[in-house]
Amino acid sequence: MISLGLPRIPQRGRIFSSVFVDTFGWGLFAPLAFLYFSYNTGLSFSAIGSAVSAGTLAALPTALLAGWLVDRFSPKTVLVSSNLVTALGYGLYPFASEWTLIAVSTFLVMAGDRLYWASWPVIVVDLASGRKLDATYAAVGTIKNFTVATGALASSGLTVLFGHGAADLVLALNVATSLVAAVLLAGVRVPTARGAGKPRDEGDGDRRAPGWREAFTDHAFTGFCFFFMLLTFAWALPSTILPAYAVEIMELPDWTPALFLGINSVAIMLAQMPVTAKVSHVPRQRLIVRAGLIFVLVFTGLYLVTKASATTAIVVLVPVMLTFTLGEMISLPAANALVASSAPAAIRGRYMSLFQLSWAVSGLFIPLLAGFVLDRGALWVCTAFGGIALLAALGIQATAYRIAPADGTAPADGTAPTDGTAPANGAAPSDGSTPADGTDLAHRSTGPVPTKDVT
Repeated sequence: MISLGLPRIPQRGRIFSSVFVDTFGWGLFAPLAFLYFSYNTGLSFSAIGSAVSAGTLAALPTALLAGWLVDRFSPKTVLVSSNLVTALGYGLYPFASEWTLIAVSTFLVMAGDRLYWASWPVIVVDLASGRKLDATYAAVGTIKNFTVATGALASSGLTVLFGHGAADLVLALNVATSLVAAVLLAGVRVPTARGAGKPRDEGDGDRRAPGWREAFTDHAFTGFCFFFMLLTFAWALPSTILPAYAVEIMELPDWTPALFLGINSVAIMLAQMPVTAKVSHVPRQRLIVRAGLIFVLVFTGLYLVTKASATTAIVVLVPVMLTFTLGEMISLPAANALVASSAPAAIRGRYMSLFQLSWAVSGLFIPLLAGFVLDRGALWVCTAFGGIALLAALGIQATAYRIAPADGTAPADGTAPTDGTAPANGAAPSDGSTPADGTDLAHRSTGPVPTKDVT
């Protein structure tokens, strides 16, 4: 396989090809996803919107079920299933002629999405380790941005050629790409020995296997998830906030939101992997905190630029958007890698599903907050979202450094392990000596976790 700068991980041909195929199909259908129901039903947009919202909300708890499934079976099994469930949901779209069927089909699509994001980051941990985790998540983000954009362009071309008739063709292609991705992923060979399946040491007795209690009582981790959820509010800038802010508040031309969104997408496609490689020496926690501060700076600039003329504002907003994109690029791979590498192997699926809820929960409140502050002007918008970003940065600074690595070694802030245990799993003793069994530390501490989603 041609390298293309992609990280050298096992099965990378199938892994990255599945991402390419799957997200290309989504890119094809995304511009028509909401309109499809309008084309095929006599329902109003309000009715369609309420049905889609109901299905999305009903699917929210499946994130927790997905985490349990990943730990109980395997990330690969759940990842393949996510594509099949998604294909089934989209397959019901042509038959969704009433409110209930729209809600059910949306529920299946969103449930598949929850399964995907609980399993995808975990399978990467089973195939990569160290900062190669960050590089792999960055590569996936790059591929997704490229294929969604190209899929959307192809969809536009098909719509020009076939009009409304393109919707059924694009939907069929989306279902097909989900199935092809499932086949590609089914062929990925992933080590099967997970933490939950390892034999007990003598003296373990009837010690209960770790589960949800351990995940929820890991206060450093749950605190980090909460503050990262606040940080995700900033991601609404290109697609939710800026279109209305630029056109309605700043009175810029109607084409400017598409320009800024395009700058954001192209910058990620071109720079995500180089940027991730460039900051690979910086602790992940520090990168995420810096992203929060970058977002504060961005919203400050967004307010100040309202004082400029339209031409000047457009010119100034280009570097503002590039600065925002930099915050995205340094933080997202780091956050995924931090959670995936610090979660105990036996309950990694549960940890990842809790972390991925950050996006789902913020997605419920962002439209409400955005609508409220946009009605009240630029100062409200920038103060609210900038203030949330600052609070997120402060909270992540307080919690992320206390997340204990999965191997039981000291957290990044140098404190003792949270469970009071000595370093485990081949971690180097604090005195720098060699482990008692003489195992090569370079292989034990950096190898992939024996066993099995991303932006």
